[in-house]
Amino acid sequence: MNQVLAVIILGSFWACGDLSSQNLEESEGKQIYKTYCVACHGANGKLKLNEASDLTLSEMTLEERIKNISEGGSMMPAFAEVITEEEIAAVAVYLDELKESN
Repeated sequence: MNQVLAVIILGSFWACGDLSSQNLEESEGKQIYKTYCVACHGANGKLKLNEASDLTLSEMTLEERIKNISEGGSMMPAFAEVITEEEIAAVAVYLDELKESN
């Protein structure tokens, strides 16, 4: 089901024309973030529900974020068996946007 949704989302972006691969990844990351992360981290990354971190203050590297999303941590569940590696990477990249909007 997640893969079908990702294909539909990506297909709609490709149909819109000239988007770079980074913009596609960020857009996909934002959509996945809205689906799986907003409940605890909030739309702006600052909600901190259920002991969630303020993502706008994170100093994790991209690799550390990917590992944390995959394996979980503290109260956060692991997502490696929920979403694909590509989707995890897209969310990890999107988190930089939350820091920039801070």
